[in-house]
This record gives sequence, C-alpha cells and structure tokens, in this order.
Amino acid sequence: MPKSDEELVNAACRGDLASFGLLYERHYRMAVGIARCQLWDLHLAEDAAQEAFATACQMLSTLQNAARFPEWLGTICRRTATRLAKGQSKYVPLTEVHEQASDTVLPALRRDVHDALSSLDATAREIVMLHYFSRLTYDEIADVVQLSPQAVHGRLQRARAKMAELLEPAEASLQASADQQGKKP
Repeated sequence: MPKSDEELVNAACRGDLASFGLLYERHYRMAVGIARCQLWDLHLAEDAAQEAFATACQMLSTLQNAARFPEWLGTICRRTATRLAKGQSKYVPLTEVHEQASDTVLPALRRDVHDALSSLDATAREIVMLHYFSRLTYDEIADVVQLSPQAVHGRLQRARAKMAELLEPAEASLQASADQQGKKP
C-alpha cells in the first residue's frame, strides 16, 4: 500500500531521502502545471518546479501539517514562478519561428488558445492547466487548490464553456485560413 504524503513528509524530515524522492515523483507534474500557468513555457516551468522542490526540501521541517504537502508545495511553486516571470524576457522559441515560417495556422491557434486561457481567472486557469497539461485527476487538483473534487469539476466545466465561446470566432477564422492554403486545421 502506498504511503500517504504525511507519512512520506515525516520520514523525509527524519532524513529518509527516498521518501522525499517519492514526494517528488508524486507531485512533479502538479508543480510543472502550476508554474506553467504563470510562465507559459514548459522548460521554464520545469525549472521553476525543480527550484520549488529544492526549496521544499530545505524547508520541509517548517511544514506544520504534513498532510497538506501538495498545497504547501503549490504555494512555493507559485511564488517561484512569479519570481522567474518577473525576470523572463520576451522571446519567441526557435520552434515557433520555424512554425511561423512554414505554417500560419498552428501559431494562430496557439495564440488564440493562450488568449482564451489568459481570460480565465487564476484558479480556473490553474485547474485547466493541471487537468489538461499535467493530466492530474480531480482529486489531485482538489488537494492543490483547496476545493472539493466536485467544485474542481464544476469550475473545469465553466472554464471549458468560456474557452469554447471565446475560441468559436477563432475557429471560423482558422478554417478560412486553412481553406485558403488548401489545408484542413
């Protein structure tokens, strides 16, 4: 039977590095998803998650309620991502430069999805990113954002509806662009 977060935190505080490794494996996707909500770049989000885990390892003994490790780690990760975002330069990754040169549809779609995600409130955006990009379950997301799984489900449904509404005009535009190029989106 897998150990609970509380058991792993307590063991890690006693010096069991393997227990902290299990916490890392269990919550890494969550940390990357949280960071990606602010940084919008997978590689920077991975850096933020790594840094958040390093901070968590150093500060683990200060965690007052070991059962709340996911929430605590999420807070550390949000703060780390915020700090990294302030120093983030505006650049276009090389893969996007190549895509822009060869295809006008995909970059436009990415921009439209990014804009739709940006229009969501912070909690809804985090829930969408954690569910679709980090592939967390409702229960796992609920632990991080301190909502019930039912509330996570409801917020995800509302966020999907809002994004669909915002992306509907973009879909028509993309279809027209693809038709002009002789492609289907």
